Amino acid sequence: MNLKKSIVVLSLIAVFVILMAVFAVVSFPIAGTVYDYNGYVKTIKLGLDMSGGISAEFTVNDDGYGDLETRVDGTVVSLQDLLVSKGYTESTVTKTTSGGGFAIRVEVPDVDDPEAVLDLIGRPAKLEFKGEDSAEAEAIIIGSRHLESAFVTTDQNSQFAVGLKFNEEGTSVFKQLTTDYLNKSIYIYINGSKYTQVNVSSTIADGNAIITRDGGYTFQEAQDFATRLQSGAFGVELSVKSVRNISPTLGEEAIKWALVAGAIGVALIFVFMVVMYKGLGLAADIALLVYILLLLWFCAVLPWVQLTLPGIAGILLSIGMAVDANIVIFERIRDEYRHSSKPIPSAIKTGFKRSAAAIIDGNVTTLIGAIVLWVIGSASIVGFAVTLFIGIVLSMFTALVISRLVIKCFMPINSTSARFYGLKREDEINRQKTVVPDTVNNAEEAE
Repeated sequence: MNLKKSIVVLSLIAVFVILMAVFAVVSFPIAGTVYDYNGYVKTIKLGLDMSGGISAEFTVNDDGYGDLETRVDGTVVSLQDLLVSKGYTESTVTKTTSGGGFAIRVEVPDVDDPEAVLDLIGRPAKLEFKGEDSAEAEAIIIGSRHLESAFVTTDQNSQFAVGLKFNEEGTSVFKQLTTDYLNKSIYIYINGSKYTQVNVSSTIADGNAIITRDGGYTFQEAQDFATRLQSGAFGVELSVKSVRNISPTLGEEAIKWALVAGAIGVALIFVFMVVMYKGLGLAADIALLVYILLLLWFCAVLPWVQLTLPGIAGILLSIGMAVDANIVIFERIRDEYRHSSKPIPSAIKTGFKRSAAAIIDGNVTTLIGAIVLWVIGSASIVGFAVTLFIGIVLSMFTALVISRLVIKCFMPINSTSARFYGLKREDEINRQKTVVPDTVNNAEEAE
């Protein structure tokens, strides 16, 4: 790489760092549109412990119908889908054990309207389809046993409608219901009260039905209808054990002090690397800046990243591992230069080559641990695992690619000054070791 190319590459890296840092925090209106740009750091999704929200716990009532654990797992999936469909994409639904039975915990962070969420998760519905308009009439279709899902769709006239999908048993029962009540009305009851009635216009044998009305539904009406039906389609009956509104005060304090601690830690790392490794340390600092900015950007854009207190711990740990990778490389470069007559560029090239395997091996084992925690860990552990996984991948990239690129750019500028790179030959180190004892002996003789 010649001097001109080196200056161009370093300039591009500087521009990238500056732009990424600016766009991380600034906000401005986008010209010609009605949209505003918000710094990507501000769009990082926060967990319940950071932003506050709602935490609800339900006990599962065993009605003796079918395999309970399978139905609980289905209910967890249904609740998650229901919350996501309503826009609560950062919500988590987990199954727990309680007193020998099962319980379900629902956590929804960063909620603007707690009552709207409580309407979904705090008041599970009992859904019944009846052939008679009477609360005492026998239910033919029971949501928790027969209905798999309810959703917004469109009819043949492209008007909004409500779609129903029944499970295997529900398909058979619904076929018989629509046969018996063809061209008649059936009645939908929720929590013992009539919600609406619908007319049966044909026999439905495939378990997929569409509820329409004259003039069609608006999207919001269809979505509300589907939500009420879906909330009654849980595979088990749920009883509310507790519902808590969690204040974001703790999260605000945690974010503030995490930022302070992170800034102090990173500043100390920058100083340490330059003091210990001179020009090599400067290259590592540039790579670390790139690493931090990329890590924040990925945390903002990846949909499965949700920043929690354990997630912050994962970020800080991965920053440490990013620095550690550079230290392994630089110590290897020092050894190559110290114990040979290689020029600086050759020592650097060999140092990177021989340290790459150790860095990859060490990081891959940590990656495996992060993946295991991600897959089978609890909700609080997943935040740590996700940020650690992203951080490790980026740390290998910045250590093995960005650091090396920056050092290669330094070569045309200064490729002969071992002092600039903090490198010494073995004989020079030995001479320095002997200078101190000689100085001490001379002082003793003078006395």
